[in-house]
Amino acid sequence: MRVGSNPEKHKEQKNILKPHRVLVVFHIPDDTNEFYNELDLVLDKCLHSLTQSINPETTNITLLNNNSSKKADAVIDKYIHLIDKHVIYSENRGKVYAVLNEVRGVFEPFVTITDADILFYNGWEKAVFETFKHFPLAGVVSPMPLPYMTFYFNHNIFGFNTLKGKINYGKYVDDKDIDLYVQGTNLPNLIERKTQYDWAEKQFVLENNGHSAVIGAYHVVSTYRTEQFRNHYAYPDLKFKNSYEEYLMDFLSEANGLYRLSTLKTYAYHIGNKLDSIVENHDFTPKNKIEKSFFDGIVMKNNQSKIVVAIRALMGRFFIKFLWNR
Repeated sequence: MRVGSNPEKHKEQKNILKPHRVLVVFHIPDDTNEFYNELDLVLDKCLHSLTQSINPETTNITLLNNNSSKKADAVIDKYIHLIDKHVIYSENRGKVYAVLNEVRGVFEPFVTITDADILFYNGWEKAVFETFKHFPLAGVVSPMPLPYMTFYFNHNIFGFNTLKGKINYGKYVDDKDIDLYVQGTNLPNLIERKTQYDWAEKQFVLENNGHSAVIGAYHVVSTYRTEQFRNHYAYPDLKFKNSYEEYLMDFLSEANGLYRLSTLKTYAYHIGNKLDSIVENHDFTPKNKIEKSFFDGIVMKNNQSKIVVAIRALMGRFFIKFLWNR
């Protein structure tokens, strides 16, 4: 039997909508395999760098915990007072399931989706949203240069931009930034391909009013316009599948006529499953955080018609095939 009235009903407190949310997804199992033995330390470095580098007035953090071990719980306890939301699954549902189940309900207009083995550098938020500000059709922006992803769900970028002379091909990314990516991934062949395009030697960039961005982004860590995930309800029936993000997440930007871009300089480092000297020597001093007013100059909504999106994609494919010989 209820007695009296719930006092919460009379408070009339307002929810505050921030412009940005970060989703951190991870699974740290109880397993003696050497691959996993430092993942709790990696998560600690990730959350430390993330919480130190964001502006809590503009950004919320959600942890997507895919049934991790008590080692992970000990790390999370250190940061839980800085976390807006902590989702815990009773079993490991896989990254795509956890991300899609969450991102479809995100209110913030921008959402960063990141693995838990990323080290965030000071100024990463400002660099990412600087890109969104100067490229209104940016749909996905990575805080590290990813030139080898240039043609990955990015055909539409090569249409009108080619005609306007906004696409350039040359040496734009510093070798030290290329080296950082190669060291973190330990996959040099991604960059140093001895084919038509050697991504370490030259990169495709998009130019607009004196600002440049590398063409290409990836799902290891990227910031998205959240609207891409609206009205998209495909169900990830498999927990794990190689490149599963491609079929359920990565295609959305191009389908909505948006671009996949990345910053010219490195603002995040892929730690992997082992700590190294770059991580140990990282500067965790908070500085150069984004200001609330910075978001005022960013186009918040994609208003392109389906016809325009289709024309951009068709033109882009034409120029890629006959001009860039891809």
